[in-house]
Amino acid sequence: MSAAPIARASSLKSRCLMIPSSPTLLLRPRFQLASTLSWRQLSSVAQSLPINNIRSFENNISSQRSQSLTISLNPHEALSESVDPATAASGANSRFLLDKTQSRHQDSRHDGSNIHGKQLSPGNHGHSRQNQHRRLPNTPKKPYFVGKRRYMITYDRIHRSSTHNTQPSNRFSVADKDALKSDEPSQEASRELKNLREMHLQWGYIRHQYSASQLQSARKAFTYWKTKFWKVSRVDKPEEPKVPWPWRDNAKWLFELNGVANMQKAWKSLDMESRRKQWPLVMLSTLDRCPEKAHMVLEATLDPLPPGYAINDVLLFTAQRLRISSIKNVRERTIKAEEVLEVMAKVIEDAPTGYVPLGQRTAGLLARKLPSDQTSELFSMLQRANIKLHPNTQLQFAGKLAGDMAHKDTAFGILKNLAENGVDLNAPSPSSAITTLLHCRITHGSLSDRKSSFSPKDTLEYFMDKGFVPNVINATAFLDSLCQQAEVEEAIRLALLFSESGVQLDAKAWATIFRGAKGSLTVENVVRSLDVAKAANAPYVDVLNNALHAVFYFAEMESREKRFSAPWIYPLFGPMLRAYAKKFELEPLQWWLPDSLPLMLTQTTGNDGEKFDSNRPRQWEFLETIVPLTENFFSTQSSGPKLQPNTTTIAIMLRSYIKTLQHPYDLMAFYTFFKARLEEQGGQEGFSAQLIKDQGSLIHDTIIMAMMERRGLSRPALQVFGDMLKDHLQRTASENTEGSEERLKNKQSSAMAPIHPPPGLCTFSILVRGLLNSGDRILAEQVIQVMKEQGVEPNLVTWNTLTKGYAAMQNINKTVFTLQDMEAAGFKPDLFTFRAFGKLKDQGRALERMEGIIDVNRQRIVGEDLYE
Repeated sequence: MSAAPIARASSLKSRCLMIPSSPTLLLRPRFQLASTLSWRQLSSVAQSLPINNIRSFENNISSQRSQSLTISLNPHEALSESVDPATAASGANSRFLLDKTQSRHQDSRHDGSNIHGKQLSPGNHGHSRQNQHRRLPNTPKKPYFVGKRRYMITYDRIHRSSTHNTQPSNRFSVADKDALKSDEPSQEASRELKNLREMHLQWGYIRHQYSASQLQSARKAFTYWKTKFWKVSRVDKPEEPKVPWPWRDNAKWLFELNGVANMQKAWKSLDMESRRKQWPLVMLSTLDRCPEKAHMVLEATLDPLPPGYAINDVLLFTAQRLRISSIKNVRERTIKAEEVLEVMAKVIEDAPTGYVPLGQRTAGLLARKLPSDQTSELFSMLQRANIKLHPNTQLQFAGKLAGDMAHKDTAFGILKNLAENGVDLNAPSPSSAITTLLHCRITHGSLSDRKSSFSPKDTLEYFMDKGFVPNVINATAFLDSLCQQAEVEEAIRLALLFSESGVQLDAKAWATIFRGAKGSLTVENVVRSLDVAKAANAPYVDVLNNALHAVFYFAEMESREKRFSAPWIYPLFGPMLRAYAKKFELEPLQWWLPDSLPLMLTQTTGNDGEKFDSNRPRQWEFLETIVPLTENFFSTQSSGPKLQPNTTTIAIMLRSYIKTLQHPYDLMAFYTFFKARLEEQGGQEGFSAQLIKDQGSLIHDTIIMAMMERRGLSRPALQVFGDMLKDHLQRTASENTEGSEERLKNKQSSAMAPIHPPPGLCTFSILVRGLLNSGDRILAEQVIQVMKEQGVEPNLVTWNTLTKGYAAMQNINKTVFTLQDMEAAGFKPDLFTFRAFGKLKDQGRALERMEGIIDVNRQRIVGEDLYE
């Protein structure tokens, strides 16, 4: 008998077979199929690649020993031993050892044992696929199945580009990596090999779940699903495949329905056997045509339960393509997250234990992408189901939950468990999670944050006992938490202690400390925070800016605490100008102001003059507390010329000037002057453009707020808003214009810098509050409509402003509708919401109105359920 029939007969029994084309072995996965017609051709790319140079998968490539990676459906049955090529140089020895190996593999199929065979050097057996009858002299024949079993891929067939004529000594060399970047077919084959390896490892795990009679059909279904799923889940999947997929539209009748309930009803209209047969194609069609509804179709088709590996694949597919953070509406984000969480609950809690091999990657992706509330629920489900999580997966949950005050205790429990199990807390991932945990963002007026008993001080102490060494990032987060919890003195003490202990504080750490000291409204804390600035080597200009802003902040908070009536006018600019002139040049600030600054400095108080005369003299404490401290700090001796102010310095001084103006006419005149300065450069690069770029709408918002506080200036305030909106719309239209080269040049010139900043959420909120306070409800609603058209979503402050405005006008219907819209947007009421609702005199009627609307909605939902 010739060599070819012998090799063909042996291949149906053999566990592996060697290709005699180079000193590298090519091994065959163990498939026990009825006929060659059922073999799946998985890679046309791999088949088309050259196979002349095949090298090892191992990291260390040796010319004296051949090595290869065995791809097996069962990872425990992989061939692990190798034989020196010299021991199998002759074809007779190769055939003898090969037959011996075949008999051992045949026995292992019956007893189920894991047999480790030996890798043999190839002999000159088999036929070449391209030329089966004749071959060149000294050219080894290739086995017949090379052309048929396309998933038999070696490293060299994948990563070897046509530009390589010699085999490199290191497969991770720079030249090899550069060649891989340009070798797209090799990269595609590499991705396929990775997919195949994962598929084979997974089958080795689940194959034991089937009996001997079910094994062949189960393997066939597994291979079919995996090969098709890999096609539809590829990132570079073509819109229209070269070979049409006949099953692409099999699920249109299902995923085009609205809601899981309708899908489930349509699915259950099929008999049980039809559901079981159609599920793979229906699910694959959904993944291909409508991937955003994959989780809904999966939830609707869980009766009967699909294969566990397929469920895990769909969940991973959903997690990879989940984009909840890109959804602007809070309610829509919550609904999407709840839908995904509902599917996970049914899979984890309703499926039999161990039925779905939930991957760590799936759990980690969902932990990172879901909101914190849903992430906490998912973690609780996994714990109740006794699903073990890898430390890296646990860090994903801890990092997400640590960012929410309501779930910091849960995050601390996860990190505490990892620390007790020996995880290095100073590694990047645990250290990042600890930083997030130590940073407590206190939301003023929130009802949930008040109930939290989490203590960042005790947490840091515990981790330091476990060997955690704080760095500047951890320390800054911890100090900010102390400042927000009104423990400013302790924060300053610990900041100096950190600095003495070797933690090099930076400018951000000092800015955090100074913000806390300023917020405490205590001069002693501000003085001590300057010592932290020296320890942190903070930039001198930034320290001066913060000292100036402390005067502005003290005056503003004093006015609000004493409940002074609007307009809020502070005697600010004179004292701040005297301090400013001691360290900074006057010319940059003078360019923005219509008044003579040298003349103002000659005044006794700095506030003399018609613009700054007040008809209502008031006693101000900040003039006796923070102002002397600032003047003394600016009076310190320093060598060298005066400093140049930056945009932050100019913004602070301009805001203080606006807040000091007494008369409405002076305020409108200043905006006219300020607008002319902005338009003088025409949006070209310069100090004006840099001011708008760095400070945004801060100065414009200050002008609008000052105007809205005065009667009769609502229209000028809307004019300022109109300038901002007009410039923004013109720039947007110019950027979207496509046409001639002249238009493109205009587009590039206009894209340099805006003349006026675009209106932000703060701008809209200031306008709405002012218009509602003045009783102009129609204009306020028009501003809200413009805000929605510009894609600016209202936040909780905006909703509270609307509620307070309508309640103050005793408009019960508008107040109730605003509260409903706020809830529909996904916001929960806080303390300020209840205070705003308290402005209503007839609160009982409003509550009855809300209860009536709730009853109507409940009846409508019940009616819809009846007709489903």
